[in-house]
Amino acid sequence: MDIQRLLARRTDLSTFLVHLTKSGDGQSAKNRLINILRTHMIEARNPFGPAVQRLVNAEQSTDSQNCVCFTETPLEHVHILTSEIDDRDYHFEPYGIAITKKQGRRVGANPVWYLDITPGHNWLTVPLEQMIDGAIAGENFAAHPLLRLTPFIEQMGRGQHADGQRGYMKEFWWEREWRHRGNFDIAGKLIVLCPVADMNDIKQALAAEEINWIANPSFIDPQWGLEQIIGGLAGYDMGDLGAF
Repeated sequence: MDIQRLLARRTDLSTFLVHLTKSGDGQSAKNRLINILRTHMIEARNPFGPAVQRLVNAEQSTDSQNCVCFTETPLEHVHILTSEIDDRDYHFEPYGIAITKKQGRRVGANPVWYLDITPGHNWLTVPLEQMIDGAIAGENFAAHPLLRLTPFIEQMGRGQHADGQRGYMKEFWWEREWRHRGNFDIAGKLIVLCPVADMNDIKQALAAEEINWIANPSFIDPQWGLEQIIGGLAGYDMGDLGAF
């Protein structure tokens, strides 16, 4: 069977990459979404990866590690990522955009590589950390080729902190994260994600500001099930969908 036909039947594999927004710095998640659509750019505001804390400890800039994050979670399961999740630093809200993986890959988005830090399983993280420390100790880490890799690496595992008093667990590989280093310019088609109650507001904001770089964007609510998503993308009114 042709590989494309085979993969099209894999419901656990998504065609799309989703970027969700969250409230912060005096802006709501909804307004941040509108700003993304206004500027057709997602700003890389935060640094990620195993080099970040080491750069902070060395009093060096972490700007080289700033990323835009996506998930390849299938669209009908994105609502899970907007739930309250224990021990999670970020709380995402049901606002964002979806593009295809091919769109993302063309401009440098890449899946995150998860390395196990569970004690006894850290044969990959230890040499990586040694390389990072060596690069930071050099004259100019910002010019070191390793910095291009570290934003795409993340840790997973559980164990005890060095003091032996506190346990840790870092297991977010199930989010199936992708990253893009630096700001992400959006071009071409996209799907807008937001609650049904906000769809008209966002459409009106786009029209009022003459944001016309995207022609007739499709809207879906992350809380919708698969059948509702199909109906929404097909242009059906929500009142015409459902069993009764």
